[in-house]
Order: sequence, then C-alpha cells, then structure tokens
Amino acid sequence: MNIDHQINFYFTNRQYTLVWQDLDHNIINEVLIFIFNEISSKNQLNNITFTDSNLKPIQNSLPIFIQTQHIFINMSNTNNVPPINQTWELQNIYHIHQNQLVIQKFKNMRKLESVNYQMQTIFNLNQQFQETTQNIKDNNNLINQKQSIERSANSYPITKIQSNNNQPLHKRQTQLKSYTIQEVQQHNTQKDAWIVLQDNIYDITYYIDKHPGGREQILRGVGKDATFLFLQHHPWINFHYILEKFQIGYLVK
Repeated sequence: MNIDHQINFYFTNRQYTLVWQDLDHNIINEVLIFIFNEISSKNQLNNITFTDSNLKPIQNSLPIFIQTQHIFINMSNTNNVPPINQTWELQNIYHIHQNQLVIQKFKNMRKLESVNYQMQTIFNLNQQFQETTQNIKDNNNLINQKQSIERSANSYPITKIQSNNNQPLHKRQTQLKSYTIQEVQQHNTQKDAWIVLQDNIYDITYYIDKHPGGREQILRGVGKDATFLFLQHHPWINFHYILEKFQIGYLVK
C-alpha cells in the first residue's frame, strides 16, 4: 500500500502508528477517538494531553497531529523524551481504509496478531464508549447525591417508628457498598476476582468458570474497570442481567 500519511503516538512503552491514503478526516478522527478511548480506559486516565518531541504542548487536532507527526501522550516535563527512532517494545500499526481498520500488533518487532474491524464497528464502539462514560458520570452524581443525603440524615436525630408492614426489604439494596478503584485493584486473582462494568462492581470469583468465552479471557478484566474491554468484544450483551446477583457495590472516584 502506498502510504500518503502517517502519524506516530507514543505512550509508556508502546508506539501507535496510523497510516492511510487520502481519506475523509472524519474517518481518521474516529480512529483517533477509538485509540484514545482504549488508552484512557486501560490506564484509568481522566484526561489525555499531547506534546511534541520538545515537550511543547499541542492541541488535540488532526491537522496539528499530521504536521507534528511524532506525538507523546501524557509526557510530563520531568520525563526524558526517549529517542523517536528507538525500537519500542510494543507497537500497534493502524492501516486505515474507507470501510475497514486493520490493526497489526507487534512485540519486540515480532508480529503477535492482526485484527480487522469494519469501520462501522469503530463508529459504534466510540458511540457506546461515549454513552458509557456519560452513564458513569450520571452514576457518580447519583452516588454523590445519595452520600450527601446520608450525611445530612446522620446529622439529625432519628425517631424510630414501628411499621405495620412486615414485608422485608430487598436484601440486595442493603448490601451494596461504594469502593474506590484502588480497592478493586486488590481483588485481581482467579480466587478473588472483582470487575468494574459501567461503574458497577461485581465479585465474579464464582462466575469465572462459567464464562462462555473461557476463563483466560474474563481474567483479563479482573481488578480493573473492564467496561471498554467488554464493549470491544460483546457490546450487545446485557451484562447486568447475567451478573446482577454478583454485584457488591459501585465505583466511586
């Protein structure tokens, strides 16, 4: 393929290379969003910043990226910029076509795999990620409001009133708690496995062996926010319907 355009992004030990011929910039932007969503999700980043090889901040703009060509992601001023021509341990090459995205993954220059996506799938994943992010924000707002109400309620004396209604409360409602991502990260083994999906936390220790995709695949998401990983592989599945009985709480930040 004759390469007309190329951009290189660098983050920790990985190089992301985008190559394409003349295409609508909207398509390139969708691929960029797909990559940035993956980076922020896997590394639990609230925001992403960009600098050139001189650590000068640059805007999140495709024309600027094309002009700069080599962009470092979340590179602090205290870091030493590695040489651009060095061999990076991990490299993803994104071959962008009108209707298809081909991702080639390498480790120490050895090809690991090649993954093909229809471009419509990329559009759908980006939309789902955006909706998930909004749901997480809405969830956090509800949790913060609930905690604020609870704090306010605890500051006032409470008079207990005998109720004639003997119908028990839903047991699950009294058990759900709030956890930080640091607490979730402590439960990252097969015998103690927590997972975060759309801000819900599930203890899937007893579900691992029942996972249709196999034990190894689901273990990739334990001890972390696996929302984006889940959406990459089976966004059409209602995971809460399957895992509701394993829910133990909510993620707070």
